[in-house]
Amino acid sequence: MADKAEKLNTAKKAPAKATTAKAKAEVATPAPKQLVRAHARSLRIAPRKMRLVTNLVKDMRLNEAMTQLSFTNKKGAVMLQKLLQSAAANAENNFSMNRDSLFIKELTCDMGPVLQRSFPRARGSAFMIRRKMSHVNVILEERAVKLKKKQKAKAVVPKVVRPEPKDKLEENPAVNPESEVLVETKHQEDTKVKETHNENNADLVEEKTSPQNLNK
Repeated sequence: MADKAEKLNTAKKAPAKATTAKAKAEVATPAPKQLVRAHARSLRIAPRKMRLVTNLVKDMRLNEAMTQLSFTNKKGAVMLQKLLQSAAANAENNFSMNRDSLFIKELTCDMGPVLQRSFPRARGSAFMIRRKMSHVNVILEERAVKLKKKQKAKAVVPKVVRPEPKDKLEENPAVNPESEVLVETKHQEDTKVKETHNENNADLVEEKTSPQNLNK
């Protein structure tokens, strides 16, 4: 029997794709944002008091936090304000960031070293005083500023001056002659009221103006 000729597989194989899981991950994840760090060590203030100020300006923009601290009547506000100014200077000079777009991403206050002091008490004893210190760390991040939409300026429509009707012109006392008569009658009535009011005082006026009283 004749051997069967083996059919050769002439179909071309598709080239394998070069994309791997790592390459996909690199394409999907964006580049990390630049972060700016600054810290202040051994501040002469207790962490409990410093956290009252740090919690006040967390998750705020840098400009808003600076204005908030300038109106805060706390000892730690001045210290934190200097730290934020240092961090903003690092961002501008070292990383060429825009100061108006800086945002406080993290702001922490940790416990620092404790200084031991003593206060004299009765019978030669001493009362221990612990002077606590704190470490403050801040991380700034650059974020886009959302601009407010400008309101469209409304067109100013000039007011139309309408002529007054003839009825109002007739009621005007400067034009209507009948109103002048009414004004004169009111004036005469007022004078009559004044005369009747002073009738009872006529005798007293004559006594005061008599020549005998004038000589006295």
